[in-house]
Amino acid sequence: MRIDGKVVTSLDRFVASVTSIIEWYTRYVIVSGYVAILFGRARGTEDIDIFIDYMDYDTFRPFSEDLLAQGFYFLNSDDIEEIYSMLCDRLAVRIAGAGRIIPNIEMKFKKDDFDRYAMSRAKTVEFDDIRFFVSPIELQIPYKLYLGSDKDIEDAVYLWVLFREMLDSELLRSFMERLQVRGEQYGIEV
Repeated sequence: MRIDGKVVTSLDRFVASVTSIIEWYTRYVIVSGYVAILFGRARGTEDIDIFIDYMDYDTFRPFSEDLLAQGFYFLNSDDIEEIYSMLCDRLAVRIAGAGRIIPNIEMKFKKDDFDRYAMSRAKTVEFDDIRFFVSPIELQIPYKLYLGSDKDIEDAVYLWVLFREMLDSELLRSFMERLQVRGEQYGIEV
């Protein structure tokens, strides 16, 4: 997908600077709220959710050293072994620019079928000189409904309105059934 005329924000540049490092070491996919923001939804966010493929420690160590060398740090700890252990325990670690807390990347190893699907079917989004890999919209809408906060439901509705003519309705319906969510009350009809 190409987004023409997108105003590139400092948040976009922050995400691009971190994902460009991640790409040297493993695959990633951006999920959740930033997907809606990327496509023009006007709302703020403190974190950008990213799933990555598993990395062994011998790969993770130089990855983390590259992050540190390029002006980022882990909010959770200064101890790289502890950070890696958190990831292996299916916990999220947060990456921010030096001297900052927000925005930050909330990064996790992919862990379940939904994460694996998002990764294996990631969509390429390009604008300006930036390229991202994002979760399929057919998964994002039901997942945001599943999360259920006002902000998440508004994200789902925004994505539905923006993409409804392009969505694979059978795939969307399948994810809605698997997550046991319905969208009719919000105008999402499949």
